[in-house]
Amino acid sequence: MFWRSTMAPLLAVLAFGVTADVASAQPRDRDRGPPPGYDRGPPPPPMREQWEMLGEQAVGFGVDRDVIRVGRREGFFSKIALEVRDNDVEILDLKVFFKRGMPQDVRVRQRIRAGDRTRPIDLVGGDRLIDRIEIVYRSRPGFRGQAKVAVFGLKNLPPPPPPPVARWEELGCGKVGLKPDRDTIRVGRREGRFSAIKLLVRGSKIELIDLTVVYERGPPDQIVVRKKIGDGDETPPLDLRGERRIIDRVDLTYRQTLGLNMIKGPATVCVLGR
Repeated sequence: MFWRSTMAPLLAVLAFGVTADVASAQPRDRDRGPPPGYDRGPPPPPMREQWEMLGEQAVGFGVDRDVIRVGRREGFFSKIALEVRDNDVEILDLKVFFKRGMPQDVRVRQRIRAGDRTRPIDLVGGDRLIDRIEIVYRSRPGFRGQAKVAVFGLKNLPPPPPPPVARWEELGCGKVGLKPDRDTIRVGRREGRFSAIKLLVRGSKIELIDLTVVYERGPPDQIVVRKKIGDGDETPPLDLRGERRIIDRVDLTYRQTLGLNMIKGPATVCVLGR
């Protein structure tokens, strides 16, 4: 009795400690992230960056103030830069006004030589829709004449769409007999050029003996594909010589193989092009 009264509280304390350790370990395991080898999928394609001229102003001798309006342009910009032409310019003040939010005062108090451009200037808040840009500057008199100041904006464009997937087009089909058979599938009446062909078999197993592709111009292609092709199977894409070619016809020599597959009846071979 004494042993039971002594061990029962001790076992309860140990059980509580193990339960607490397991409970506390669970969130830590979740915080460790995915297990090794976890596939997050391909990364998103990178954005493209493009500088676009937002406006240009001629700078008079002495202190001048100009406003370049950008609101009529569509798109958001993440940076701006100033480029000077024809004469040196000293930038005294630069303020960017957005469609929404407070304007941004930019510290660009510097002399910019003709032909130079300022460093890219980050806009507060990332991509912003700009309404206008106010610039105070002055150009020194000289034989070069008036200076010109152009403002450029950096626009993030979405990645280009992937190239369209070339679709396979059925060019023609032929029936296959037991004896070696030779068929000509004429394609010249079809508009378009092809860079590859493949063969699709339906109904029964065949043995392909010879394949020749004849073009509207140039020497023909004799493609080695001596193999057996089962019902529902197809050859891998067979690349044609040169660039995309206009096919006049495809000459095929084949035969249906002997065996149980003959109960399915005659085979059909179709030529597909892309």
